[in-house]
Amino acid sequence: MNLSPLYQILLRIFTLPGLLLFWVRYRGLRNIPNGGRVIVCSNHKSVFDPFLLAIPFRRQIRYMAKSELFTDHGRLAGLVLKLLGAFPVSRNTADRASVRAAQGILANDGVVGIFPQGGCVFGNEPFRAKAGVALLAERARAPVLPVSIYCRGLLRPFKRITIRFGELIPYEKLPFRGRSMAQMRRCASLIAGKINAMLEEGH
Repeated sequence: MNLSPLYQILLRIFTLPGLLLFWVRYRGLRNIPNGGRVIVCSNHKSVFDPFLLAIPFRRQIRYMAKSELFTDHGRLAGLVLKLLGAFPVSRNTADRASVRAAQGILANDGVVGIFPQGGCVFGNEPFRAKAGVALLAERARAPVLPVSIYCRGLLRPFKRITIRFGELIPYEKLPFRGRSMAQMRRCASLIAGKINAMLEEGH
């Protein structure tokens, strides 16, 4: 299952309470790949998103998390994030170190999680993805698994939530025609379009 011991322990402890608190309905579970490198790309509703995505995923998702989470919430929070396999990324900058870290994970057939909105967005409106997800997919030659997290209003306990795993987008189907920023934005737009289409389905 390719899970670290700590990841397995925390997942086992919190899965049942999590499903009792969050009324989640999962769709498209057959689309989750059992092996090989993959980038999990989802809209971002709340701090609970990584946990809710991890429950049906049989492999450890290593998240690119904003650097402030590692520094602004105490050393313990930063340590736990690192133990869970998350790694920091500086938003709105060309963070080459985080891209290299993600490439290394994918090179070993790992799973990297990205929230391409750059932060939590509480609504379900169509969004434009930042180009970073396309840049990583191009450099790592990795497929992308689009995921939508839908609920009305704020995502919080005792609300209906629908999480859809879309069809895997093979690397060969991503519209790369070079490495220009325009090409990266074009590819990111395609990925966001898949997620937006699933969000429009609602529950």
